[in-house]
Amino acid sequence: MTAPSPPPAGGFQTPAFHPVSYPSSSTSPLSTSDEIWTPVLHSPCHFPLSVFLSTLKSLSLHPERNSSFILRADPLPLSKVPGSNDGAGSSSVESGRPLELDLVEQVRVRLMPRQPKRDGKLNQSVLFYRSSEDDHPHSYSKIDSKGKEKEVEEREVDPERKQREEGLVIMIPEVKDKQEIPYYHPTVRKIAFLWETLDETNGGDSTTAAPSQEPEGENDDESSGSKPEVRGRISIHYLPFPESPTSSTNPPPDLSNLTLNSTPNGLAPRALKPRRRSPLAGPSIEKDESSEPTRPPAVILSDTTETEEIQGSSENNAQEAAKRKQAEQNRLDRTCLALLERLYKHGYGQLVGYQKRRVHDVIVPRDNFQDLYLVLKDRHRHLDSRAPRPNATSVKLEDVKRHVWKGSPSSLLSSSHFTYTSSPDDTHLPTDIDLSEWGEQDVAIAAFLMLLWKDMYPARSGEQMKGGGLEEEREWDSWGRPEGGFVDLGCGNGLLVHILVSEGYHGKGYELRSRRTWPLYPLKTQESLIELPIDLPSWFPETIEEWDSGIWENKEHCAVKEDTFLIGNHADELTPWLPLLSLIPSTPVPYLNLPCCLHTLDSTFDTLQYAAPAHPHTPTPDQGGFESGLEPGVSRYKSYLVWLGWCGLKSGWLWEKEGLRIPSTKGWGILARKRWTTKEEDRECRLWALNEVQGVRRRGAFKVREKEGKEH
Repeated sequence: MTAPSPPPAGGFQTPAFHPVSYPSSSTSPLSTSDEIWTPVLHSPCHFPLSVFLSTLKSLSLHPERNSSFILRADPLPLSKVPGSNDGAGSSSVESGRPLELDLVEQVRVRLMPRQPKRDGKLNQSVLFYRSSEDDHPHSYSKIDSKGKEKEVEEREVDPERKQREEGLVIMIPEVKDKQEIPYYHPTVRKIAFLWETLDETNGGDSTTAAPSQEPEGENDDESSGSKPEVRGRISIHYLPFPESPTSSTNPPPDLSNLTLNSTPNGLAPRALKPRRRSPLAGPSIEKDESSEPTRPPAVILSDTTETEEIQGSSENNAQEAAKRKQAEQNRLDRTCLALLERLYKHGYGQLVGYQKRRVHDVIVPRDNFQDLYLVLKDRHRHLDSRAPRPNATSVKLEDVKRHVWKGSPSSLLSSSHFTYTSSPDDTHLPTDIDLSEWGEQDVAIAAFLMLLWKDMYPARSGEQMKGGGLEEEREWDSWGRPEGGFVDLGCGNGLLVHILVSEGYHGKGYELRSRRTWPLYPLKTQESLIELPIDLPSWFPETIEEWDSGIWENKEHCAVKEDTFLIGNHADELTPWLPLLSLIPSTPVPYLNLPCCLHTLDSTFDTLQYAAPAHPHTPTPDQGGFESGLEPGVSRYKSYLVWLGWCGLKSGWLWEKEGLRIPSTKGWGILARKRWTTKEEDRECRLWALNEVQGVRRRGAFKVREKEGKEH
């Protein structure tokens, strides 16, 4: 046996998932005289017990991986959970052998909804059990009856017991009745996952499915062409509410012919369009493992849609109730299917050493960002970059990224299509439309900048806050911010500038031509948006001596002032100039660069694989170099990020990057806030930048854009 090969650069192929439904006569091994559990599905798996437990712990701490309706899970202090011993000790299964399991860990979390105005929070306890006798070459921790951990020493293993190793994870929502269960959680008292060693008593084949005798974490090498070894069987069970339609008095449904979409968020068109989609639609169930399962989409109707459908199909109350129960049961079955598949895939991924393609929350903590983002998103929920023209018969999505609303200002303001209300935005802004993904992107960038500045700059004093003429008190009014304000080069529709200005931040946005959205903003935002032909080479001095003196022609035309913070939000041709522009003030100013289109200083960047020249402050191999954390493989965008990082390094900035939580495939942000230079080394950086600018001037390829086309 050999260790599994590390996943290739583009990922790895998970073995096919073949779940099987339990027969209607089956009894769950977790059932007791007081609690009758319902077994739903089981499937062979390719990972050992230790991976099963660690995978479910990870999914418990990150429930957003199971449902797009969940934002995150916040940890809570441990408390006594009613029925925490359920499933351990005295319960029995059909064969008559007892489940003798030790409680080895307990986790308690609060599930935070992505839409807090629609769904509520939910506290949940998760209990982790495993077999009392362990065939692993180490001791393990156990939680005693008083809730304290104690070490269990290694002991002689009974060969028969060794073949019946088991693990159990029970998730318990802390509610009194099913009405307290939010939409994103299964409507059950408890849900459990069981890992068992395959043997003759539970359908295993001793010749092909017996547990491996190698240390955990080893497997057949998939690169050799052999199938991964089956290490055990996983199953999912639930405990219904006593009054629930899914109570144990009803036999479990036969799921053999049920087909579901493998993508938890999948949807299909229907005659009745569902109001919302299910986050947990799973794959098809096929008992024949030799055939490839078909995967038509699955749709979970909302309560309103289900009720309308039921009422239209029958006038008999009993039939209506039966159909409603069946709809609820179908949704629960689909949810269980999706949860088991997620465990199957994530467990195998952990076994082969899968790592996320992009690491988030390196610079700004996730919880702080998500909380502020939700607040700002609600305050600016009326901004939509794809609102249709009033009274138009069709929607023409022209220049979607650069305009907030379509139509001229006069037509928007005079139309009865929109309603107006007081908000952080102007009373002239439309309010009966939802936030689009482009609005969400700018709100997310604003939240990131606000938290970043809070960490970079000292908090504001009471006098500074009074001087700002605050109209309302906000939590972030005392947060630090750049003393000279922000400078958004290539601000486009001005949405990011508007959000920051309306939240009390000072700054300017510069664009070649004004946009049709600008007159719709409040006066304060309009004053912060400046139309300016941006001739970047003219902003720099001719000689290093002029730079040293701080006096040269056209310096007053330069938008980069002392103590500012530069922003390049998908600034196209301006993107590579930010490192050089940051050196113009006497003290270099920091910046955030969000690259999109690939440009050099005066041409297109087309290098497929860029290797940064040696530099004393290049990230070390231990730090992963420039490419650490970037997507694996070769791409021009990845090479562009490395090139921009090297330009920043030559300008005196240490390499920092963040995968921003924005709806964009090019969501990397390059941050320059820490310098490696002394005063003398700053001059060397300016010499390098001046040589680059002189090269652009000699080639004459940089052209200042001119206004063209119709009014923007």
